[in-house]
Amino acid sequence: MSTFKHHKYFKNIKAVQTFRFPFVCFSCRKSFKYPESETGRICPQCKNPLEKLGRKFSAPPSGNKEQWDKVEFLVKNGFRFYTVYEQIKPGVLMAVKYPATLQEARSFVEKHKPQTPPPLT
Repeated sequence: MSTFKHHKYFKNIKAVQTFRFPFVCFSCRKSFKYPESETGRICPQCKNPLEKLGRKFSAPPSGNKEQWDKVEFLVKNGFRFYTVYEQIKPGVLMAVKYPATLQEARSFVEKHKPQTPPPLT
């Protein structure tokens, strides 16, 4: 007789799976997707700490230094690519697009700085 076990005795893989978040390394200008963890992540190439960003982040090409400078500026000012809202009239909020250039990012930070969440610990 075989040692057959019903599928209900095996761990459900979907219950174990988690979302993957982009973690970026500004010195390598690369993005890696890992599940969220309480411990910090380390860049597999340069061994510097990685910054966790929101799931809406899309990494620019590693050769595009201007865009990486913009991303680093936004992250240093508390914007981790989560949705930012602007009040268009009392009681009505509208999602705001993130800036395309570093110059636009400076005015974006000044305008939306009060919305930044407290830094991650």
